[in-house]
Amino acid sequence: MRTQVRRIGNSLGSIIPAAFTRQLHLKEGVEIDVRTEDGRIIIEPVKKNKHFFPFSEEELLAGLNAHTAHADELAIISGKELGE
Repeated sequence: MRTQVRRIGNSLGSIIPAAFTRQLHLKEGVEIDVRTEDGRIIIEPVKKNKHFFPFSEEELLAGLNAHTAHADELAIISGKELGE
């Protein structure tokens, strides 16, 4: 598919055709990696690490049972919170 290089402010750019954005599941705001390789411009979506949390699900659930699963049974309410 051919497209043109266009002026965008002080830079040059090109439109990514809709067929490619659908194929690569690109949405507005998605980060891309742009590099040159053997005289070609390579544009790839940045693959994000899906592990967002410092703990695994297994670690978070360790030691959890029917009693400890209820935060209201674990919390100790201070007099300050009760307005005393």
